[in-house]
Amino acid sequence: MPYYTPQLIVQALETLNWHQVQASALYFRWLHPLLAYEQPVLDAHPVSYLLSYHIRNINGYSHHQIPLLFPVTRRNKGLKRQRTGTVDMLYRAVDYLPKTFGAAQLNTSTAMALPLQVAFYASPSSTLVLPLRVKGMLVSDVFQLDSRLNFVHWKDTRDPSLLQFKRTPHIVFRALASGALKFQPYFAPVCSPAPLVDSDVSFAPLANQIRLHDGQPLGNVSPSAKAFRLTVTASAPQPLALRNVSAAHWKFFWSLSLTYVQRNVIYRFINGCIPNRRRLHYMMPTVFDSPNCLVCLSAIDSASHLLFDCPTKEKIWQGVIFEFLWPTTTIHAIKEALLSLDFSNLWYCQVPGIRPYRILLICLSKIWLAHMRFVFDNIVIVPESVLVTIRSAVRQTVEEDQIHSQL
Repeated sequence: MPYYTPQLIVQALETLNWHQVQASALYFRWLHPLLAYEQPVLDAHPVSYLLSYHIRNINGYSHHQIPLLFPVTRRNKGLKRQRTGTVDMLYRAVDYLPKTFGAAQLNTSTAMALPLQVAFYASPSSTLVLPLRVKGMLVSDVFQLDSRLNFVHWKDTRDPSLLQFKRTPHIVFRALASGALKFQPYFAPVCSPAPLVDSDVSFAPLANQIRLHDGQPLGNVSPSAKAFRLTVTASAPQPLALRNVSAAHWKFFWSLSLTYVQRNVIYRFINGCIPNRRRLHYMMPTVFDSPNCLVCLSAIDSASHLLFDCPTKEKIWQGVIFEFLWPTTTIHAIKEALLSLDFSNLWYCQVPGIRPYRILLICLSKIWLAHMRFVFDNIVIVPESVLVTIRSAVRQTVEEDQIHSQL
């Protein structure tokens, strides 16, 4: 069964669907009051009241915050595919928000209202498989409150109320005693005696662990789609490919006057979105029956192979190096420069009036176009012919820059 881990982390940018982020941002204004306000306040607003009632009704909990904050407690729709509804969009929106509940301080009443499965987590080395019955149990089913010392403790194993759960309480108790299961950081403090502060059930300590992009807790801000998008963007870790590009180099790249193809190819290469044969075979194996390069047929295709390492493309790059760049420049150095947008090590150019990085971007785009013509029009890639188009494009770029400088 799935366990709730102490930290909930937003998915990486590689898998982040920005259309879904934008759609979820529009639901943030409905989600915010459900988490920021207590039930009496929500009951005074018809929309919030109906949403709260609907979430509680479909999940079977007394508090709507439970399925919103803890994804593992949401009731499964089953195998039948159903239309995405308002509640699904609220789930998606709250799942995008970064949260970690380790610092939350719950009172005993709130702890007793939690589902049992979110009160603990499995240690990494544990191979324990808990009964499915745990998913339907509450903390109050196996714990009891000591009102005098204000803490919760395990019920007596002979308590008649445990009989309805058969062996499940015994299995959970043994797992906690052996260390196979550990209490969540927000639950462990309520197992020790403490002064009585507040006896009302409140999920505000958990909801306020959701921090927006400016560090403000959820309860202290007014909802806006912009704040939601900024929070999701700031919390999502960058893909490894993008970590090599500094902000200054990105600014430099977007300031360049490039053709659509030149800008598109290098951007796709940096982001790992070049539609190479291996990628297409993985996505649609029935359409693309082999991951091998379509040109040389001997190597597993990749973005690097498609643009640089295929023997035909390698000849083109070697021709460009000896005709336009410093003769000792390597293809590996060119790839590293393009992936980082840092061209400081490629400073020499044999052609006056143009910088080396412009030649690299021209060459990359011409190789891409030649490959596309081979794929769609069956036009064989001839390195000498591609070099002719590169020379023509370089000459045209130099002439255009000269004209612009005179204006």
